[in-house]
Amino acid sequence: MSADLSTELVTYSNLALYSAMAVFTVAMLLFAFHLAALGPEKMDRSVAASRPRKPALVGAAEGGGSDLDSDADLPAGDLPSGGGPDDEPETSLRARKMAGMAIMVSWLGTLLVVSSVVMRGLAVMRPPWGNMFEFAVAGAAAVALAFCILVRRNHWEWLGLFVIGPVLLTLGLALFAFYTEAAELVPALKSVWLVIHVTVAILAVGVLTIGFSVGIVYLVKKRREESPSDRRNFMETLPSAARLERTAYGLNMVGFILWTFTLIAGAIWAQKAWSSYWTWDPKEVWTFVIWVVYAAYMHARATAGWEPRKAMTIALVGYVCVILNFTLVNLVFTGLHSYSGLK
Repeated sequence: MSADLSTELVTYSNLALYSAMAVFTVAMLLFAFHLAALGPEKMDRSVAASRPRKPALVGAAEGGGSDLDSDADLPAGDLPSGGGPDDEPETSLRARKMAGMAIMVSWLGTLLVVSSVVMRGLAVMRPPWGNMFEFAVAGAAAVALAFCILVRRNHWEWLGLFVIGPVLLTLGLALFAFYTEAAELVPALKSVWLVIHVTVAILAVGVLTIGFSVGIVYLVKKRREESPSDRRNFMETLPSAARLERTAYGLNMVGFILWTFTLIAGAIWAQKAWSSYWTWDPKEVWTFVIWVVYAAYMHARATAGWEPRKAMTIALVGYVCVILNFTLVNLVFTGLHSYSGLK
Protein backbone atom coordinates (compact mmCIF):
# COMPACT_ATOMS: atom_id res chain seq x y z
CA MET A 1 0.00 0.00 0.00
CA SER A 2 1.30 3.45 -0.90
CA ALA A 3 2.30 5.90 1.81
CA ASP A 4 -0.25 8.45 0.60
CA LEU A 5 -3.11 5.96 0.82
CA SER A 6 -1.95 4.81 4.26
CA THR A 7 -1.87 8.39 5.54
CA GLU A 8 -5.30 9.04 4.09
CA LEU A 9 -6.74 5.97 5.80
CA VAL A 10 -5.29 7.04 9.15
CA THR A 11 -6.85 10.48 8.68
CA TYR A 12 -10.26 8.96 7.94
CA SER A 13 -9.84 6.57 10.87
CA ASN A 14 -9.25 9.46 13.27
CA LEU A 15 -12.15 11.40 11.73
CA ALA A 16 -14.42 8.41 12.35
CA LEU A 17 -13.32 8.38 16.00
CA TYR A 18 -14.09 12.06 16.49
CA SER A 19 -17.45 11.53 14.82
CA ALA A 20 -18.13 8.51 17.05
CA MET A 21 -17.44 10.60 20.15
CA ALA A 22 -19.96 13.20 19.02
CA VAL A 23 -22.54 10.50 18.24
CA PHE A 24 -21.99 8.68 21.54
CA THR A 25 -22.42 11.97 23.38
CA VAL A 26 -25.88 12.29 21.83
CA ALA A 27 -26.63 8.64 22.66
CA MET A 28 -25.60 9.15 26.29
CA LEU A 29 -27.91 12.16 26.60
CA LEU A 30 -30.78 10.22 25.05
CA PHE A 31 -30.26 7.34 27.49
CA ALA A 32 -30.24 9.89 30.33
CA PHE A 33 -33.54 11.35 29.07
CA HIS A 34 -34.89 7.80 28.86
CA LEU A 35 -34.11 7.20 32.53
CA ALA A 36 -35.63 10.56 33.45
CA ALA A 37 -38.81 9.60 31.60
CA LEU A 38 -39.01 6.31 33.48
CA GLY A 39 -39.17 8.02 36.89
CA PRO A 40 -42.53 9.79 36.41
CA GLU A 41 -43.91 6.66 34.73
CA LYS A 42 -43.20 4.59 37.81
CA MET A 43 -44.62 7.24 40.10
CA ASP A 44 -47.85 7.37 38.11
CA ARG A 45 -48.16 3.60 38.27
CA SER A 46 -47.52 3.60 42.01
CA VAL A 47 -50.20 6.23 42.55
CA ALA A 48 -52.62 4.25 40.39
CA ALA A 49 -51.85 0.99 42.16
CA SER A 50 -52.47 2.57 45.56
CA ARG A 51 -55.90 3.85 44.58
CA PRO A 52 -58.91 1.80 45.78
CA ARG A 53 -60.26 -0.47 43.05
CA LYS A 54 -63.78 -0.09 41.79
CA PRO A 55 -66.15 -2.93 42.63
CA ALA A 56 -66.85 -5.29 39.75
CA LEU A 57 -70.22 -5.11 38.01
CA VAL A 58 -72.80 -7.73 38.79
CA GLY A 59 -72.67 -9.04 35.26
CA ALA A 60 -68.96 -9.59 35.51
CA ALA A 61 -69.32 -11.42 38.78
CA GLU A 62 -71.82 -13.75 37.16
CA GLY A 63 -69.47 -14.54 34.29
CA GLY A 64 -70.90 -12.09 31.76
CA GLY A 65 -67.90 -9.90 31.06
CA SER A 66 -68.30 -6.56 29.32
CA ASP A 67 -66.26 -3.58 28.23
CA LEU A 68 -67.38 -1.80 31.41
CA ASP A 69 -65.65 -4.21 33.78
CA SER A 70 -63.67 -2.61 36.58
CA ASP A 71 -59.91 -2.07 36.35
CA ALA A 72 -59.45 -4.90 38.81
CA ASP A 73 -58.86 -7.12 35.79
CA LEU A 74 -56.19 -4.84 34.36
CA PRO A 75 -52.48 -5.17 35.11
CA ALA A 76 -51.05 -2.42 37.28
CA GLY A 77 -49.28 -0.81 34.33
CA ASP A 78 -52.61 -0.36 32.48
CA LEU A 79 -54.46 1.33 35.31
CA PRO A 80 -55.37 4.99 34.77
CA SER A 81 -52.92 7.36 36.40
CA GLY A 82 -53.83 9.93 38.99
CA GLY A 83 -53.38 12.83 36.62
CA GLY A 84 -55.83 11.72 33.94
CA PRO A 85 -56.40 8.89 31.49
CA ASP A 86 -53.69 9.98 29.07
CA ASP A 87 -50.86 10.78 31.47
CA GLU A 88 -49.36 7.31 31.90
CA PRO A 89 -49.47 6.25 28.22
CA GLU A 90 -47.86 9.55 27.23
CA THR A 91 -45.01 9.10 29.71
CA SER A 92 -44.47 5.48 28.67
CA LEU A 93 -44.44 6.45 25.01
CA ARG A 94 -41.87 9.17 25.69
CA ALA A 95 -39.59 6.70 27.45
CA ARG A 96 -39.88 4.19 24.61
CA LYS A 97 -39.14 6.85 22.01
CA MET A 98 -36.06 8.01 23.89
CA ALA A 99 -34.82 4.44 24.23
CA GLY A 100 -35.40 3.69 20.55
CA MET A 101 -33.56 6.80 19.42
CA ALA A 102 -30.70 6.15 21.86
CA ILE A 103 -30.24 2.61 20.56
CA MET A 104 -30.21 3.74 16.93
CA VAL A 105 -27.67 6.46 17.69
CA SER A 106 -25.57 3.94 19.65
CA TRP A 107 -25.52 1.66 16.62
CA LEU A 108 -24.32 4.58 14.49
CA GLY A 109 -21.53 5.37 16.96
CA THR A 110 -20.56 1.70 17.13
CA LEU A 111 -20.34 1.43 13.34
CA LEU A 112 -18.13 4.51 13.28
CA VAL A 113 -15.74 3.04 15.87
CA VAL A 114 -15.62 -0.32 14.10
CA SER A 115 -14.93 1.41 10.77
CA SER A 116 -12.15 3.37 12.47
CA VAL A 117 -10.55 0.14 13.71
CA VAL A 118 -10.83 -1.42 10.25
CA MET A 119 -9.30 1.61 8.50
CA ARG A 120 -6.46 1.74 11.02
CA GLY A 121 -5.73 -1.92 10.35
CA LEU A 122 -5.75 -1.38 6.59
CA ALA A 123 -3.46 1.62 6.96
CA VAL A 124 -0.79 -0.36 8.82
CA MET A 125 -1.56 -3.73 7.18
CA ARG A 126 -1.69 -5.56 10.51
CA PRO A 127 -4.12 -6.23 13.39
CA PRO A 128 -4.90 -2.75 14.76
CA TRP A 129 -4.13 -3.35 18.43
CA GLY A 130 -0.39 -3.08 18.75
CA ASN A 131 -0.30 -0.23 21.33
CA MET A 132 -2.42 1.39 24.05
CA PHE A 133 -4.27 3.67 21.65
CA GLU A 134 -5.28 0.88 19.32
CA PHE A 135 -6.18 -1.50 22.15
CA ALA A 136 -8.35 1.15 23.82
CA VAL A 137 -10.24 1.90 20.61
CA ALA A 138 -10.71 -1.81 19.82
CA GLY A 139 -11.88 -2.43 23.39
CA ALA A 140 -14.38 0.43 23.19
CA ALA A 141 -15.67 -1.00 19.92
CA ALA A 142 -16.09 -4.44 21.53
CA VAL A 143 -18.04 -2.99 24.48
CA ALA A 144 -20.31 -0.88 22.28
CA LEU A 145 -20.97 -3.72 19.84
CA ALA A 146 -21.74 -6.22 22.62
CA PHE A 147 -24.13 -3.76 24.24
CA CYS A 148 -25.94 -2.96 20.98
CA ILE A 149 -26.44 -6.66 20.30
CA LEU A 150 -27.69 -7.45 23.81
CA VAL A 151 -29.76 -4.37 24.56
CA ARG A 152 -32.84 -5.32 22.52
CA ARG A 153 -32.81 -8.97 23.43
CA ASN A 154 -32.52 -8.36 27.16
CA HIS A 155 -34.34 -5.00 27.37
CA TRP A 156 -31.24 -3.31 28.74
CA GLU A 157 -32.17 0.20 27.65
CA TRP A 158 -31.73 1.30 31.27
CA LEU A 159 -28.08 0.21 31.12
CA GLY A 160 -27.19 2.44 28.18
CA LEU A 161 -26.03 5.42 30.20
CA PHE A 162 -23.72 3.22 32.29
CA VAL A 163 -22.11 1.60 29.22
CA ILE A 164 -21.99 4.36 26.62
CA GLY A 165 -20.55 6.76 29.21
CA PRO A 166 -17.41 4.63 29.84
CA VAL A 167 -17.10 3.97 26.09
CA LEU A 168 -17.08 7.70 25.42
CA LEU A 169 -14.52 8.26 28.19
CA THR A 170 -12.28 5.52 26.76
CA LEU A 171 -12.36 7.03 23.29
CA GLY A 172 -11.53 10.45 24.73
CA LEU A 173 -8.52 9.07 26.61
CA ALA A 174 -7.41 7.14 23.54
CA LEU A 175 -7.45 10.21 21.31
CA PHE A 176 -6.13 12.82 23.72
CA ALA A 177 -3.86 10.83 26.06
CA PHE A 178 -2.85 7.58 24.37
CA TYR A 179 -2.70 8.54 20.70
CA THR A 180 0.18 6.92 18.82
CA GLU A 181 1.09 7.40 15.18
CA ALA A 182 0.52 4.41 12.95
CA ALA A 183 3.70 2.35 12.69
CA GLU A 184 5.06 -1.14 12.21
CA LEU A 185 4.97 -3.67 15.03
CA VAL A 186 8.00 -4.47 17.13
CA PRO A 187 9.45 -7.88 16.16
CA ALA A 188 8.08 -9.71 19.21
CA LEU A 189 4.51 -8.83 18.20
CA LYS A 190 4.77 -10.13 14.66
CA SER A 191 3.03 -13.41 15.32
CA VAL A 192 -0.30 -15.08 14.68
CA TRP A 193 -0.71 -15.09 18.46
CA LEU A 194 -1.25 -11.33 18.31
CA VAL A 195 -4.56 -12.05 16.61
CA ILE A 196 -5.51 -14.89 18.96
CA HIS A 197 -4.24 -13.61 22.31
CA VAL A 198 -5.11 -9.93 22.02
CA THR A 199 -8.46 -10.50 20.27
CA VAL A 200 -9.66 -12.71 23.11
CA ALA A 201 -8.30 -10.20 25.65
CA ILE A 202 -10.31 -7.43 23.97
CA LEU A 203 -13.46 -9.56 24.06
CA ALA A 204 -12.83 -10.42 27.72
CA VAL A 205 -12.41 -6.78 28.68
CA GLY A 206 -15.54 -5.88 26.72
CA VAL A 207 -17.69 -8.43 28.55
CA LEU A 208 -16.15 -7.61 31.96
CA THR A 209 -16.85 -3.92 31.37
CA ILE A 210 -20.56 -4.57 30.90
CA GLY A 211 -20.48 -6.89 33.90
CA PHE A 212 -18.88 -4.12 35.94
CA SER A 213 -21.59 -1.65 34.90
CA VAL A 214 -24.36 -4.09 35.84
CA GLY A 215 -22.58 -4.79 39.14
CA ILE A 216 -22.54 -1.10 40.05
CA VAL A 217 -26.24 -0.79 39.24
CA TYR A 218 -26.90 -3.92 41.31
CA LEU A 219 -25.25 -2.44 44.41
CA VAL A 220 -27.25 0.78 44.07
CA LYS A 221 -30.48 -1.16 43.50
CA LYS A 222 -29.77 -3.43 46.47
CA ARG A 223 -29.27 -0.45 48.74
CA ARG A 224 -32.45 1.10 47.37
CA GLU A 225 -34.45 -2.05 48.13
CA GLU A 226 -33.11 -2.23 51.66
CA SER A 227 -33.71 1.47 52.36
CA PRO A 228 -36.68 2.52 50.21
CA SER A 229 -37.25 6.22 49.75
CA ASP A 230 -40.49 8.17 49.40
CA ARG A 231 -38.92 10.01 46.48
CA ARG A 232 -39.21 7.66 43.53
CA ASN A 233 -36.92 7.76 40.52
CA PHE A 234 -35.86 5.52 37.65
CA MET A 235 -34.31 2.98 40.06
CA GLU A 236 -37.82 1.65 40.78
CA THR A 237 -38.20 0.75 37.10
CA LEU A 238 -35.04 -1.38 36.94
CA PRO A 239 -35.03 -5.17 37.37
CA SER A 240 -34.81 -6.48 40.91
CA ALA A 241 -31.45 -6.58 42.67
CA ALA A 242 -31.47 -10.39 42.56
CA ARG A 243 -31.95 -10.39 38.80
CA LEU A 244 -29.23 -7.77 38.30
CA GLU A 245 -26.86 -9.85 40.40
CA ARG A 246 -27.52 -12.93 38.29
CA THR A 247 -26.97 -10.94 35.11
CA ALA A 248 -23.67 -9.55 36.36
CA TYR A 249 -22.58 -13.02 37.44
CA GLY A 250 -23.30 -14.45 33.99
CA LEU A 251 -21.34 -11.68 32.27
CA ASN A 252 -18.42 -12.00 34.67
CA MET A 253 -18.40 -15.77 34.17
CA VAL A 254 -18.08 -15.35 30.39
CA GLY A 255 -15.40 -12.71 30.88
CA PHE A 256 -13.53 -14.96 33.30
CA ILE A 257 -13.51 -17.84 30.82
CA LEU A 258 -12.20 -15.54 28.08
CA TRP A 259 -9.56 -14.14 30.44
CA THR A 260 -8.45 -17.68 31.33
CA PHE A 261 -7.89 -18.34 27.65
CA THR A 262 -6.04 -15.02 27.40
CA LEU A 263 -3.68 -16.08 30.18
CA ILE A 264 -3.00 -19.47 28.61
CA ALA A 265 -2.56 -18.07 25.10
CA GLY A 266 -0.18 -15.43 26.45
CA ALA A 267 1.99 -18.11 28.06
CA ILE A 268 2.15 -20.06 24.81
CA TRP A 269 3.06 -16.91 22.88
CA ALA A 270 5.75 -16.05 25.47
CA GLN A 271 7.35 -19.44 25.02
CA LYS A 272 7.53 -18.97 21.26
CA ALA A 273 8.79 -15.38 21.51
CA TRP A 274 11.16 -15.60 24.50
CA SER A 275 11.60 -19.37 25.00
CA SER A 276 9.86 -19.25 28.37
CA TYR A 277 6.23 -19.68 29.38
CA TRP A 278 6.60 -17.35 32.36
CA THR A 279 9.13 -14.56 32.99
CA TRP A 280 7.48 -12.69 35.89
CA ASP A 281 7.06 -9.71 33.62
CA PRO A 282 4.78 -7.03 35.21
CA LYS A 283 2.13 -7.59 32.53
CA GLU A 284 2.15 -11.34 33.12
CA VAL A 285 1.92 -10.89 36.88
CA TRP A 286 -1.02 -8.49 36.66
CA THR A 287 -2.82 -10.69 34.15
CA PHE A 288 -2.53 -13.50 36.68
CA VAL A 289 -3.65 -11.21 39.53
CA ILE A 290 -6.81 -10.37 37.57
CA TRP A 291 -7.46 -14.07 37.01
CA VAL A 292 -7.02 -14.80 40.73
CA VAL A 293 -9.39 -12.02 41.80
CA TYR A 294 -12.14 -13.13 39.43
CA ALA A 295 -11.55 -16.76 40.45
CA ALA A 296 -12.06 -15.66 44.06
CA TYR A 297 -15.30 -13.97 43.02
CA MET A 298 -16.53 -17.14 41.31
CA HIS A 299 -15.63 -19.18 44.39
CA ALA A 300 -17.33 -16.74 46.75
CA ARG A 301 -20.41 -16.60 44.55
CA ALA A 302 -20.73 -20.40 44.68
CA THR A 303 -19.95 -20.72 48.40
CA ALA A 304 -22.82 -20.94 50.87
CA GLY A 305 -22.79 -18.18 53.46
CA TRP A 306 -21.34 -15.52 51.18
CA GLU A 307 -23.69 -12.61 50.65
CA PRO A 308 -23.97 -11.81 46.90
CA ARG A 309 -23.17 -8.18 47.60
CA LYS A 310 -19.81 -9.07 49.16
CA ALA A 311 -19.01 -11.39 46.27
CA MET A 312 -19.88 -8.63 43.80
CA THR A 313 -17.43 -6.34 45.56
CA ILE A 314 -14.67 -8.80 44.71
CA ALA A 315 -15.72 -8.69 41.05
CA LEU A 316 -15.56 -4.89 41.08
CA VAL A 317 -12.05 -5.08 42.56
CA GLY A 318 -11.16 -7.43 39.71
CA TYR A 319 -12.26 -4.86 37.15
CA VAL A 320 -10.24 -2.17 38.90
CA CYS A 321 -7.26 -4.49 38.44
CA VAL A 322 -8.10 -4.68 34.73
CA ILE A 323 -7.94 -0.88 34.52
CA LEU A 324 -4.65 -0.80 36.43
CA ASN A 325 -3.25 -3.47 34.15
CA PHE A 326 -4.10 -1.38 31.11
CA THR A 327 -2.94 1.99 32.46
CA LEU A 328 -0.47 1.76 35.33
CA VAL A 329 1.39 -1.32 34.12
CA ASN A 330 1.71 0.03 30.57
CA LEU A 331 2.73 3.56 31.56
CA VAL A 332 4.87 3.05 34.67
CA PHE A 333 6.46 -0.39 34.64
CA THR A 334 9.07 -1.47 32.14
CA GLY A 335 9.18 -5.01 30.89
CA LEU A 336 8.90 -7.29 27.91
CA HIS A 337 5.35 -6.06 27.32
CA SER A 338 6.19 -2.35 27.10
CA TYR A 339 4.25 -1.72 23.91
CA SER A 340 2.24 1.36 24.89
CA GLY A 341 3.93 3.45 22.21
CA LEU A 342 4.10 6.40 24.62
CA LYS A 343 7.61 5.85 26.00
